[in-house]
Amino acid sequence: MRINPVLKNETKLAVRSFKFTLMIFFYVAVLSAGALFIFNVNIEEAYFRGINLESTVYFYIGMAVIQAILLMFIVPSLTSTAICAEREKQTLEVLLSTKMSTLSIIIGKLLASISRVIILIICTMPIYSITFLIGGVDLGNIIELSLFFIVTTIFVGSIGVFISTCIKTSKAATAIAYGVVLFIFVGIVILGYISMFLTANGSTNAQNIRLPIFSYLSPTIGFVGLLINQFGNLDAFEFFRMGAGSDIFEKGAIISIIIQIILSIMLILGAAYKLNPLNKGIRFKRKNNKYSSSQAVGYENK
Repeated sequence: MRINPVLKNETKLAVRSFKFTLMIFFYVAVLSAGALFIFNVNIEEAYFRGINLESTVYFYIGMAVIQAILLMFIVPSLTSTAICAEREKQTLEVLLSTKMSTLSIIIGKLLASISRVIILIICTMPIYSITFLIGGVDLGNIIELSLFFIVTTIFVGSIGVFISTCIKTSKAATAIAYGVVLFIFVGIVILGYISMFLTANGSTNAQNIRLPIFSYLSPTIGFVGLLINQFGNLDAFEFFRMGAGSDIFEKGAIISIIIQIILSIMLILGAAYKLNPLNKGIRFKRKNNKYSSSQAVGYENK
């Protein structure tokens, strides 16, 4: 099977690096520590009142939230320097001079970056198996959550690669990528609820109040919608259901996944177009032709 050369080379360099091993170790260690803490908090009353299946659900939700936060900080750092690093090492021109298209280069860089994150997601799946000891969570829930994390990883990775193509320095690209991701995950949700509450104040029918459609650009809405579909309207989701009814996230996960896939494709194509040196030459030629035409018109007027 033919493998993307960029993906093959980047993957070899990554798995042979000791940093990758340390990253897996600390990532699993942090999640394991969080799992033990949440497990002890939820199970400490089981000796006196018996086992409550709802405690297992909260353990699962706590683990999912911790993993989502970790991924939000890890993915931009891996993808935002994909093209910038090549430009700073002065190897980007060599890469562009090969027979590979710019789309293949972008896809290879993206897959090489997110493949490490996907390995992290797979490595943490056994931690969720603690819930099987008590019940309340099945294997389908864990697979659905892992697939959603993979789609979100591709989406955030596409944002990082696109920014890396547009920005020349790694530090600036990383800072901008973190700012954009934070706005998408948190800022859009805040703006959506502000818009919803403003609409509620001027509306007489509270049942028709829903989150604005732009809120689904945030994977946070899809993440919460997935958990609500799996376990129902628990007290942990009271803030998200506040003032908008219990069914606002009924199809949030599906809508979020579709939007993330569409935006990922657009960002990848945009990054490939931006990286193509021929497009720069076309823009430069058009600019020169426009300048020459204005000079000719000025000469004729004289």
